[in-house]
Amino acid sequence: MNPSPSSSSSLSSLSNASSSTTTTTSVQSRTNNKKEKKRITIQYSPSSLQHLAAVELPPVYSRPWTVEKIKAITGAFFIGILSFLLGSYICTSLLLLDDDQPAIVLGGIGLGMGWYLFGGGQVMEQERDVTDRNGGYDAKLVADRPKRLETVLQDLLDKDQWSGQLVKRTSVLVQEQKSDHHHHHHVSLSSPVMKYIAQVHKQEYLILLKTKCQETNRPVRLNPLYARTLIDEHSYLAAVNAVQDWMESVDVAVVGDQKPLFALTRPPGHHACKAKGMGGCLLNNAAIAAFYALDQEGVRNVAILDIDAHFGNGIAHCVQDEERIRYCSIHEDKNGGKLGIERKGVSDDEDNPRTQEGEDVGPLGNLLNINLKSGTGWDSGYRDALVGQALPFLRQNQPDLLIVSAGFDALESDWSSGLMLQPNDYRKLGEEIRRCFGDKVAMGLEGGYSFQNHALSEAIMEFCSAWDGDDDSLSSAIP
Repeated sequence: MNPSPSSSSSLSSLSNASSSTTTTTSVQSRTNNKKEKKRITIQYSPSSLQHLAAVELPPVYSRPWTVEKIKAITGAFFIGILSFLLGSYICTSLLLLDDDQPAIVLGGIGLGMGWYLFGGGQVMEQERDVTDRNGGYDAKLVADRPKRLETVLQDLLDKDQWSGQLVKRTSVLVQEQKSDHHHHHHVSLSSPVMKYIAQVHKQEYLILLKTKCQETNRPVRLNPLYARTLIDEHSYLAAVNAVQDWMESVDVAVVGDQKPLFALTRPPGHHACKAKGMGGCLLNNAAIAAFYALDQEGVRNVAILDIDAHFGNGIAHCVQDEERIRYCSIHEDKNGGKLGIERKGVSDDEDNPRTQEGEDVGPLGNLLNINLKSGTGWDSGYRDALVGQALPFLRQNQPDLLIVSAGFDALESDWSSGLMLQPNDYRKLGEEIRRCFGDKVAMGLEGGYSFQNHALSEAIMEFCSAWDGDDDSLSSAIP
């Protein structure tokens, strides 16, 4: 893909890419002198910066509070409460039911009716021009913001030891065709990246994702129920290119004569299920990369280690039926966690069947969930979980390659979890991985939202530094 080192000290050129470039490159061409390359390469695609760029617009574009809106909201709650009380009376006094679910449903219907009866429909029409800009209230809930990646890229450029390792993939897999209203992105179904995307995700979901991205020119919900998972006209392009970056990380690991490649990508992927995007994730980068790896010469088994602070339900779902892939997730126990709703036992949701319970090992027993209590730090349980449980489990089937879903939201400064890792703990984490798997590691970015104080950047650099040099005490062959 003809990647070239980014030497500029500003972000002005980071998101520039030609949509007509289709050249390719071999893994070996990533460096001019492999003998001098003693560090990990960090690769990104410009489309990662374009995904949901509109959510960064100033707050002035958020929905304003008006007299009409207050009236509609008040009316909605008034009718909703009356409907609930009426339903409760009917259920308990007339029908003698113990279940209050019908009353709750009736209350919800009343809430909607009240909104429209008191002018809510007109309020929505008045705000349409405003919400077309940045996604309105939903934009405030987006954790995976473009500024997150921009900050990391700028921090890398500002560090002499890392600026030379930063690579921008200058080609675009998805060809862009402009119409009068939208930017339509097209990928040949015969292209390698689409082959493996289709191997993991159901065709109807891929069509839905592509179509909804084509039909919008502003951030909107992919699924009406998930306010945190927004898409825009750039999202399909960004998601497909993110998959390609992860696949190229696999290429480097399979060849094995270079330091690993870290795919610095947006959107993340570990929550994306076979037929459902959620948690800000659209395509499951790690799972797709794993199936791609299995088709490479000399690769019989693959292991996936998910160090994101949140359970990777999507990866677990996508690999649960493949005995050649083992998956381990180290995450915060949601009993005391900051985000998410705990699901006991095995879920009855066929589109999202896996839970974070320790007993949920999947139909083939190839899944391992490690739940950590809030407040867990490196020396207070995290290292023991990694070295004593995760790595031994992943090595049991003698994998030829490890894929790391590298989330950095276990940082103490990260608002999205209660885990207590420090940036330098990620170097220790990486060193433990390197002791087991050497350079046979592919890796890419998942979560991590503590970017304003630069903790995310520091953690990424510390993690990647674990592969510095040729220290034989850290590097070992996979048994």
